[in-house]
This record gives sequence, C-alpha cells and structure tokens, in this order.
Amino acid sequence: MKRVSLILALSMFIFVALSTAQDSTTGVVRGQVVDTTSQRNPVAGVNVVIAGTQGDEYTSTTDDAGTYRLENVKAGRYLFSITKAKYGERRGFKAVTVIAGGDHFQDLKITRKDTVVTFFSKFGFIFWPLLACSVVAITFIIERLISFLGSNSATIPFDQLLASVSDSVRNGNTMEAVSTCEEAGGPVAHVLKGGLLHFSQAQVEDREVSKEEIMESFAEAGLTEIPELESNLVVLSTIAVISPLFGLLGTVTGMINAFTTIALEGTGDPQELAGGISQALLTTAGGLTIAIPCLVGYNAFDAAVNRKVNQIEIASAEVVTTLIAGQSK
Repeated sequence: MKRVSLILALSMFIFVALSTAQDSTTGVVRGQVVDTTSQRNPVAGVNVVIAGTQGDEYTSTTDDAGTYRLENVKAGRYLFSITKAKYGERRGFKAVTVIAGGDHFQDLKITRKDTVVTFFSKFGFIFWPLLACSVVAITFIIERLISFLGSNSATIPFDQLLASVSDSVRNGNTMEAVSTCEEAGGPVAHVLKGGLLHFSQAQVEDREVSKEEIMESFAEAGLTEIPELESNLVVLSTIAVISPLFGLLGTVTGMINAFTTIALEGTGDPQELAGGISQALLTTAGGLTIAIPCLVGYNAFDAAVNRKVNQIEIASAEVVTTLIAGQSK
C-alpha cells in the first residue's frame, strides 16, 4: 500500500513538474472586449486573434462576459485583430509582448457599425435643415441640368445658324431667316426670331426702322430667354452659403454640450469627450458635403449662362448690322 502511495505521489510530482516546465516556456494572453459606449458593455462572440512576427497565430472567441483567453502562446511580440459581424474590424491595432511564463491582461474595444438611422441621429436637430437643403439642392441641380441640356439641343450649331440667318437677311429674305430660327431652336434662335419678326412687321407697315429700335427689339426678346437661363441659380448659391452655416451651428451646439459635460463631470473620461466632439463635427462635414456640389453646380451653370448670353449678344449685333446695311440700300 505504501508502495502504491509512493508511486502516485511520484506521478503527481512528475505531472506538476512537466506542467510547470511547459508553462515556463509559454505565456497566457487574456482580457475583455467591450464596446465604445459610455457603459462599456461586454461584447460576446468577438473573434480575437494575435499574430506574431514569426507567423505564429492564436485565436479565441469571447464568452458572454466578453472575456477571451489565449493559452500556450510562445514568447514574442504579437499584434491584435478583432472581428465580429455588425462591428467595425480592427486589425493589427495593438501590440503585446509575451514573455515565458507570463500572464498578460489586455482589454480591447470594438465599435458597432452605424446604420443609416443611428448615423443621422448623431446630427441632432440640425439634421432636418440639412436634409431640406440637400433635397432642394438635388432637385434644382437636376432641373437645371434638364433645362441646359434642352437649350443645347439646337438642331443647327451656333456658327452655322448665324451664317444662315445673316445670308438670308443680306438677301432680303427676312421670313426665311425666321424659318431658320424656328427650325434651329434654342435661346439664341429664339432671340433672333423675336428681333426679326419685329423688323418684318415694320417692313409690312412700310416704315423705316432705326438701329436703336432694332437693337431694342432684340433686347426685349433677350429679356424673355436670359431670365429663363438664370432661373433657380440663386437657390443653388443660397444653399451653398447656408448649409455650411447650419453645419457650423450644429458643431457649436455640440461643443457647448461637450463642455457642459466637462463642467459637470470633469475630464476623467477622454474617450467620451472625444466621442462627443467627433459627433459635433459631423454636422460641419454634412454641411460642407451639401455645399460643395451646390457651389460646383452653380459655377458650372453660371458659366453656361454666360456663354449663351455672349452668343446672343454676338448674334444680335451681327444681325442688326446686316439689317441696317440692307435697309440703307
């Protein structure tokens, strides 16, 4: 009986010795994974991986308490990676140096991915004016695009239209020039048509028309077309100005709330303070996101209007000169 007890004791000693010897060559890495809310709730089911510089890799999954444990980790330097569905991945974001026989505790944080609702809820009350600005901006950008594409759909190019109308007027065929304008379409053709019809009416009445009267008739026709080209551009320019101001207002109110929290609770939690500031800055980013396309669209449409106005002025001046020259013969 004593011999059996001695053998059992010796076996236990050898087992403990071997276990100690094994632990002395490896280490343990453990900790807890929590979310980034102020409550720091534990997150279960997170895949925790540490990867070493020599290619060694160890994996664990957090339990209901958010804890993980990696055993028999060889000594060396490792980088953490954590992943879970509906949470933001973090890869190679934190290092741990494992020493032989060491027990290393490392807490980790993971952030839940924003949905559309949770993301825009961070904007606070400023979300609604920014939403209104974005809807109005998209509406009028599309409306201006359709309008300008329609005005550029003339069947006769500008140079060809001007040459054809000038030749008809030079040959005394005013109504032929009017027909050419009707066929061409577009703002330039409409202005020329209006001026030519006024001149043709004077011819029917058998009276001479002064240069000033002809120029005035073309200018009156232009007063109908040019405002149509410039329509709603003021809306885009206004949104480009006020949307960053709404964003700045949201940032200022968010910063006021953040500093109120500091005054009440101090600066013991930099993470919560940084989160509040980052959310406050979202409104400025939203305002700039709306303003930049509006400003680009406004400048592009304004340049297109200027080109059309320049074409109208050139065509009107040349046709007026041709009419006066033909009338003086």
